[in-house]
Amino acid sequence: MRKDVLIYFGGKIIPAAVNLAIIVLAVRFLGKEEYGKYSLVFYATMLISTLTFGWIQQSILRFLSAYPGDQILVINRFFFLTVVSALAAVIIGLTVCVFYFHLSWSNTIVVSAYIFLYNIFLFHLTLNQTNRKSLRYATLEGTYNLAFIILFLLLILAFNQNLFIVLFIAMLSGLVLTEFLRMTILPEGRVGLDHTHIYFNAGFNKTVFNFGFPITIWLFISYLFNISDRFIIKEFSSYEQVGTYSAIKDFIIKIATFTTIPILLAYHPMIVEKWNNNRKQEAMKLIREGLNYCLLIALAVLIFFMFFQNIFYTYILHLEVMRQLLVSATLVLSAFLWQAAMLLHKPLELLLKPRLMLMAILCALGVNIVANLVFVPLYGYPASALISLASVVIYIIVIFAFLFRFHKQGLLK
Repeated sequence: MRKDVLIYFGGKIIPAAVNLAIIVLAVRFLGKEEYGKYSLVFYATMLISTLTFGWIQQSILRFLSAYPGDQILVINRFFFLTVVSALAAVIIGLTVCVFYFHLSWSNTIVVSAYIFLYNIFLFHLTLNQTNRKSLRYATLEGTYNLAFIILFLLLILAFNQNLFIVLFIAMLSGLVLTEFLRMTILPEGRVGLDHTHIYFNAGFNKTVFNFGFPITIWLFISYLFNISDRFIIKEFSSYEQVGTYSAIKDFIIKIATFTTIPILLAYHPMIVEKWNNNRKQEAMKLIREGLNYCLLIALAVLIFFMFFQNIFYTYILHLEVMRQLLVSATLVLSAFLWQAAMLLHKPLELLLKPRLMLMAILCALGVNIVANLVFVPLYGYPASALISLASVVIYIIVIFAFLFRFHKQGLLK
């Protein structure tokens, strides 16, 4: 367990550094307005990916270890579903790019191609996570991120391109390169996959869909929960304000994700495995252990960030931040509490109660959207930061209520 955490942590250094650097470079080279456009289009693609591939991803994590004797067959079935989901994502992406963002056809094609390859990329990452191939997972993710930032800098510095679409061109090219290296160089890059046959099984697909789709709806709403404030800010302000708020929130979320995701990635397969083997108490102990690590990390980062926030905003991002102390503190707390919530609601996921998770996130999302619509026109994006924290707290309270009920019934013992 500790070895996997260390490998994931080491593997996340490159993606974290790249993502943080991209925020800084994009804001400074492209400007706040172009970064604002990129932020909205990018998070729209993440919503589409979540909707189309999320149920497959969650089902791989939940069921692959339950078929130890038929794993190759199951992997191929999941790959078939992934290709179908990627094609569906392209259709949705084309519609959103043309009719909502009003992008040109050339930009639309780039964004749609990125969505397709990103779903395929997530499939391979999820397989490696489920099979506890932490080193291979880190290699794939690190390769993509290094290619992404190198190509972005090349487009900016060598070709003097300063439009938001250069970020998507760089990401698309990075995915193409990573997929090529996976199939040609990385060990066992194609093991278990047969691209010449269609692996369709109605019973299997129904089981996967019935489990995964409610969780996908939860993932979709949770993603919307975390980004809806940006779209509301755009409606009442400008892309420049969206860019400023997004740069701050993105940076903080990346830090929270980088410092806690190794714990989530390492603990998740072990928690599921122990639960599947009817060792519930051990699974619950691992959840509590992971939560303790997340909260300790959150405290350390909060103290560090609050001390250096002015240097970061003034000298690195070159931003003037409204209500700086309020915005920083609330966004840091909400980001880390959200990461902790991913472990906190795990018992509901394992009890196959995704609808209860859905009820909790709908409550939080409702409060988030209504409060943003009321207060953003009056107070601007600082209100969104405070509302973000309040919404996460509401989600955690509702989850606690459900867990307390199941604990009293003896289902978590």
